[in-house]
Amino acid sequence: MALGTISSLGVGSKFELQDMLEKLRNVDEAPVRSKETSKTKTEAQLTQFDALNAKLLKLKSTALTLSLGSNFLERNITVSDEDVAEVTAQNGIAETDYDLEVTKLATKSSWQSVGIESGSDIIYPPPTTNIISSAASALNQSETMSFTIGQGEDQQSISLDLASGSNLDTIVNAINNTSSNKKSNGETYVKASVASSSDGMYIRLESTDTDSANNNQILISSGPDFVKPDISFSYKIGANNDESYIAVKPGTSYSQMAALINEDPGNSGITAAIIDDGSGTSSTRLTLASKKPGEDNKIFLNGISMEEVQGKDTSLNSTFSVNGVQYQRQSNDDIKDVVSGLTINLKKIGETSLDVTSSMENVTTEIKTLIEGFNEIIQDIKTSVDYNTTSNNDDEAEGKGVLYGVSSISSLSSDLLKMVETIVTVDGVSSSLVDFGMTVNRDGTITLDEDVLDKAVTADPEKLKNLFIGNSDKKIKGLGDILNESLRSLTSITGPLETEKKAATEKIARLNQSIEDSNARLTKKYDVMAEQFVRLDTYISRMNSQADYLTSVFDSFKAANSKK
Repeated sequence: MALGTISSLGVGSKFELQDMLEKLRNVDEAPVRSKETSKTKTEAQLTQFDALNAKLLKLKSTALTLSLGSNFLERNITVSDEDVAEVTAQNGIAETDYDLEVTKLATKSSWQSVGIESGSDIIYPPPTTNIISSAASALNQSETMSFTIGQGEDQQSISLDLASGSNLDTIVNAINNTSSNKKSNGETYVKASVASSSDGMYIRLESTDTDSANNNQILISSGPDFVKPDISFSYKIGANNDESYIAVKPGTSYSQMAALINEDPGNSGITAAIIDDGSGTSSTRLTLASKKPGEDNKIFLNGISMEEVQGKDTSLNSTFSVNGVQYQRQSNDDIKDVVSGLTINLKKIGETSLDVTSSMENVTTEIKTLIEGFNEIIQDIKTSVDYNTTSNNDDEAEGKGVLYGVSSISSLSSDLLKMVETIVTVDGVSSSLVDFGMTVNRDGTITLDEDVLDKAVTADPEKLKNLFIGNSDKKIKGLGDILNESLRSLTSITGPLETEKKAATEKIARLNQSIEDSNARLTKKYDVMAEQFVRLDTYISRMNSQADYLTSVFDSFKAANSKK
């Protein structure tokens, strides 16, 4: 430790007083350096304790996994023809096999229109009137107009007389104001308006009720030809569901019809599209397809001219058999209610076999991880506690490991080996990891023959399960619980590692305080000595000056006497 210097110290006395002070302090600081060395070593030990504890906790986690019975219930399923079906097995189901035959896949309901030139073709044409003005006379003689809206008990009949010479505007006004077209609140049942097309002007009749759940079909029984109502068609998904109604105005194209269906708020199960089937002339069609397969999603249409393509003469459900028992389902996917614990996804017609077996892949992976963890810890302990004659570390005297002499850690290796060699006996059958390829080497490390492990697990998976799980009914602990509990004890706050960590932490605190106190004492001591050396240097300097003066006087006397 550096000593504050006084640059003139020793100048007067001609002695190396500053160097003398520093050498004296260096000797006095030897005990402090020894404490600092001890502190550094203890800090290294504390770091090693933490590292070992972390690895033991990781090993405990693996042991906990191997103590859980659910991990030994994993199942593997082999499907002989995966093109026919895709099947997954739930953990814990019985190990057995099944024969699956798919005779029909579930399909989606579909309809199509007649072939047209393009989507812009008109599906419901307006009338040809050649009327060019709504104010021009449209009737050559008087007549009665009668029509109805709705169906059944909700049907409303509307009738009015039209005078000869009436034009479109006067007829629209008469329809909208006739008493039979008025509700109790004054609103109309049917709205009449003047519309036009390339074939002339006409009167359009439309319902004022826009609820697609209501049948607002307008039917004209008598009246002029230039009056055209919206037509209503209905659809529903599944035989037992309610119908939805869509009003189609005159002049609607096939593309517009597709949009009406897709945008209908009541439509949740049909997709309408304009497609080209590639057949050549008039190859464009309006198609309707259910979004899901099965009879529950079958499309029913009324009031629109389309052909049922899929679902007309056959069921839309899938049909298949398991071990000869026939089944029918609404879909091909996620079938879980046929064989308990199996999820079946049908892919094509055909036959396949299903073989459910125990899967120990994850368990064997955990066993390998367990052995690797034990080995790593044992090697770390061996390196830490051994005396290494080849060590070149300056801070480890004579190559001693950082935990050399810590007896609780030295004995930890043998404790770990005893754990992993534990024998478990269930129903009179004893087993240990040695039966599954584990070997303890002479240097205390462990090796695992993975080929032996795989063969032993395949031959007797139940034996491996008994080894790690034991038998709770008979209060026999398995290796998983034994290791987990033992490692919990080692890593607990009362375990050897925590005890050593606590002792090391307290020792470091004591050393820090002792080093601080010793440095303070030395600083005080050498401050005093420095002052004393300054006074000594001054005193010697005066004595040297007096000696020099006397010497010069004597020399003068001698010189004077020699000249006589």
